[in-house]
Amino acid sequence: MAPDAIQVGVMQSIIEKLDSYSDLLAPLREVARHYAASQSVISADGTLSIGHRAWIAPLSYSLELFPGIDVESLRFYSQRFKISVPEIYQEFLREINGAFCFGMSLCGVPLSMLGSPPLLDRSRLQCHDLATAATTWVAGYNVPERFFHFGGRHYSYTENVGYFIDSDNNILCVRTSGEVLSTWTSLTQFLADELKASEALFKKHNF
Repeated sequence: MAPDAIQVGVMQSIIEKLDSYSDLLAPLREVARHYAASQSVISADGTLSIGHRAWIAPLSYSLELFPGIDVESLRFYSQRFKISVPEIYQEFLREINGAFCFGMSLCGVPLSMLGSPPLLDRSRLQCHDLATAATTWVAGYNVPERFFHFGGRHYSYTENVGYFIDSDNNILCVRTSGEVLSTWTSLTQFLADELKASEALFKKHNF
């Protein structure tokens, strides 16, 4: 098969996968579709690498979307690391088990952390570890104990903002000082706003 035909087939497979996402993820689906034509790839495990950024590095992509995790694996992981994942984020993980979007990271369950012993496999690209974020990285932010830390994005050259879910299922974007920049009651609206912000920052600073 000719290289062009192979690339068309890959793009069709990626678009089909993106179209299978629920409306909960509509903003992410639309952004990913926009970049899918730019030398995107789908790995054997189903990871979508979308929007090749060759000027940064040979394996750099605008978006990396990891295939969703099943309910039993997520339950096992949560019990193993003694974390309670809010249902609003469990919904996300069932479709996308972590993602990198421009300068934005949404944590998930690295499959190597389900093994015995659980290990962070640095020989391949995996999502950032949700349990590490929720139990360790959270200490870098001046937030209440009840806040669940699940990701973040670039904010400036010297600071990242963090993403949190509070006890009322609000999603918050918070600076390290504890200053709350934005609050959402909807994961869909959160994705719409933060994808836009992360994309704009990337285009401005080439993070």
